[in-house]
Amino acid sequence: MSRPPVNPPGRAMTRRLGGLSLLAGTLLLGGCAGAIRLENDVRSYADWSAGPAGEATRPVPGDRYRFERRPSQLQAPAAQQEAIEAIARDALARVGLRAAPEPLPAGAALPRWTVELGARSVRLPYAPWDEPARPSFGVSVGIGHVFPHGSVGFGMPLFPHLTTPYYQREVSLVLRDARSARVVYETQASHDGPWADNPTLWAALLDAALQGFPQAPAGPRRVVIEVPR
Repeated sequence: MSRPPVNPPGRAMTRRLGGLSLLAGTLLLGGCAGAIRLENDVRSYADWSAGPAGEATRPVPGDRYRFERRPSQLQAPAAQQEAIEAIARDALARVGLRAAPEPLPAGAALPRWTVELGARSVRLPYAPWDEPARPSFGVSVGIGHVFPHGSVGFGMPLFPHLTTPYYQREVSLVLRDARSARVVYETQASHDGPWADNPTLWAALLDAALQGFPQAPAGPRRVVIEVPR
């Protein structure tokens, strides 16, 4: 009987081990104390210079704002946009801005700012560096029956290829002066990992996006935030 070919360890083995490690890390999230370390890629830009109407004063604690929705957001399920706005409302409160009541009471002053909020989440079947699930390499075990003119049987690999879902999240926030509609601040943040969507992760992403407001360092930077497991 000929011996089955043995594949030397290489890149495929590394990727499979990476998938197993990722799965193990995901399983540990629910049972270990500590924190999840979120490495957020952030880009922020501010323009508080005086506009044509001289409206360039920076926000001060207690300033009010209202959310504006793009046409595509008005067509999307309202519950989704309301959920991310509720999380953003808390994040904005932590940097001193307060949401104006809706509808605005009669005689109340108009909010000083408007906020346009965007959020996107992509669920991948496996991490970008992993491979799609497929029959594994190496030795298989199984059962079968030998007939006079051949044999039939079935088996399964000893080392099945395991993958776990991988998530990419991104938020964007644009602040406008309500009197002139001029954009005075914009920020974007993204992170990825094996953690499914939940409000805690979105809150951390928004906190990263607003870190340093109203005068965050311009351009790209890395903001690390730890959240409870």
